[in-house]
Amino acid sequence: MESLSQGGTNAALLQLLQQAIGFHTAGELDRAESIYREVLARDPVHPIALHYLGIFLHQRGQHEEGIQSIRLSCALQPGNANWHNDLGNVLFALKEFEEACDAYQASLDANPGDHVVWNNLGSSQLQCNDMEGAIDSFKQAVELVPEFGPALIHLGNIYEAAGDKMSSSHYQCRAFVLPPLEGKSREMLGTCFYFLGRLEEAADIYRTWMEEEPGNPIAAHMYAACSQSDVPGRASDSYVEQHFDRYAETFNDNLVGSLAYRGPQLMGQGLTAIGIGGKQYDILDVGCGTGLCASFAAPYARSLHGVDLSGKMLEQARARGGYDQLIKQEITEYMAGQPQAFDIVLSADTLIYFGGLEDAFGAAATTLRKNGYFLFTVETMTEGNHAGDLQLHPSGRYRHSAAYVMQCLADAGLDLISMEDVTLREEIRQPVAGMLVISRKI
Repeated sequence: MESLSQGGTNAALLQLLQQAIGFHTAGELDRAESIYREVLARDPVHPIALHYLGIFLHQRGQHEEGIQSIRLSCALQPGNANWHNDLGNVLFALKEFEEACDAYQASLDANPGDHVVWNNLGSSQLQCNDMEGAIDSFKQAVELVPEFGPALIHLGNIYEAAGDKMSSSHYQCRAFVLPPLEGKSREMLGTCFYFLGRLEEAADIYRTWMEEEPGNPIAAHMYAACSQSDVPGRASDSYVEQHFDRYAETFNDNLVGSLAYRGPQLMGQGLTAIGIGGKQYDILDVGCGTGLCASFAAPYARSLHGVDLSGKMLEQARARGGYDQLIKQEITEYMAGQPQAFDIVLSADTLIYFGGLEDAFGAAATTLRKNGYFLFTVETMTEGNHAGDLQLHPSGRYRHSAAYVMQCLADAGLDLISMEDVTLREEIRQPVAGMLVISRKI
């Protein structure tokens, strides 16, 4: 409750009211009521006495009489933003949401810079199913105070309910990284900071995680990605296996449904472009994951084999069906051990976990028969985002230059047929640029 500062008000009444509010705050309600009524007996329209007596009556369950008293105090002091907010809070508690909206709006008319009242108004608008108004109010709150958690959480929940996962994630991440950070998932904190573009803070989180869990492959890989320190030549087998095992059950919904993943469709597009026909080819799907490429390869496959490091992803692929054989093994090792076994090798968004491509391309050339095809996607390095041929992006995935890809193909004895700029997926509401590459064993 606010302190008293009514110019021209009888000093004795002010002293009494100050004492009453002290009793009220301390929970000595009977003594507070007695003084409020004594003041009103002397001055029936004393705004301070009316206001706090109204709050007292509401607390005692005499809601209608309490609201009348608070309304009268607000009418006597229409510029008192705090009192209008008090009225809104009482009405909200009584589920009179439309009237609460009016009270909060009156408070904001008097003082539009109060982020808490904007949040209160948004909460009332939510209850009135005024989603557009609620979004505007919560955004006003976070514009005034960017780290105001309640409004951020409200916005995250609204967008999540509306199916806008990117906007939802933005606000949920902003709320999640608010202090205190103790007890929160290190991985989720790092992901949130990355999502928000706060890479130094993401790196700090991953460094702390590494210190807490020495040898954790995800912490080490993501620290290298966000800090650009001690960047590995490729994602470790333990990172790939652990990362994808954890997300196997939700992988399809998240990647395809939320991020507009196009890798399998691009494999189908590449197969069509080659101009082959009939189910006469032995096809290998490297990094097959949950088996999303199977339906695109089926029209061409005499046999279809899939290989992946993640056992749980392979379980999903097995349940989906379409493969003659599924193998749990590192893809380069597997291809190198299967000389001239396949007519076509597909790799949809698997080489994005390789820095250097030389070994993988060499293994693909080994496993292909003469004139066999190697179709794959990689993420593209755009001009100015990094020097050199490849980059470990803060996302944890590698990006490559077109010139480097072409050189690696030539060195492996693979003839470049086409290299098309494509969008692989969306991330942080932005398209991820990539290349669909079709090559052939010479």
